[in-house]
Amino acid sequence: MFNKRGVVAAIVFIVASATQADAPDRRVFENRYMSVQVGAEHAQTYLLQSIIEIQIPERFKTVGGSLNYLLKPYGFQIDDDPDSNEQYLLLMLALPEPHRQLGPVTLIDAITVLGGESFQALINPVKRTVRYQLCDGFGQFVSGEELASARKQWLEEKEKISPSLTDEEFTVLVKQGDSLSSIVNELDIAGITTDQTLVYLFQANPHAFVSSNMNYLLAGVTLTVPTVDPETLLTEFEASQFVDEHYRLWIQREVTP
Repeated sequence: MFNKRGVVAAIVFIVASATQADAPDRRVFENRYMSVQVGAEHAQTYLLQSIIEIQIPERFKTVGGSLNYLLKPYGFQIDDDPDSNEQYLLLMLALPEPHRQLGPVTLIDAITVLGGESFQALINPVKRTVRYQLCDGFGQFVSGEELASARKQWLEEKEKISPSLTDEEFTVLVKQGDSLSSIVNELDIAGITTDQTLVYLFQANPHAFVSSNMNYLLAGVTLTVPTVDPETLLTEFEASQFVDEHYRLWIQREVTP
């Protein structure tokens, strides 16, 4: 008797085999016994699905400043040209303390959380921008004057979000996995180069490093970010040489933790 189930099973097996045959082998053999999986991770391809765990520093008081801090490492930014003034009201609100520590969550979930129940996040995946609009029914709680005032305040505060040479001293807690470079990139201190900032933080916090090398940063310590006297800074060239020498000693294991 003709067995239809057998035919179906055979077809499924053939299709599955063909699919497996067509799928590229993403393994690379390091030797005859070991192989490694190659290819981009899911979060590298889909940035908004990155799993994050973040503590927003106390110096960021508003939702807007905190959002900038959250987005920058992933190449996203706040839309500077929204269709209305609605989002400025959110950006100028004080950051709720329950939102200061987030995670583990996806980046898109963190963006949604910062909008609260009143605002909907809208993502432009091409420009990698984020903007917010009021959810339906919430427009009745704000006036046009309040929105215009919030926009004016945001534009005035925007220039103050990145620390400058004359800002007040503040501290940064070093988390597991942090490097001095990653911390400097998040600080984005205006007016001096990255290498000058690296040297400036290293020299201001000798307790935070093992073997007096800026590449051996201790987790759990607190870095002090003092105000800067430009006259005491190394020149750009001197700072570059300083950083290169520390890297050379570290990579050649001439200093060890």
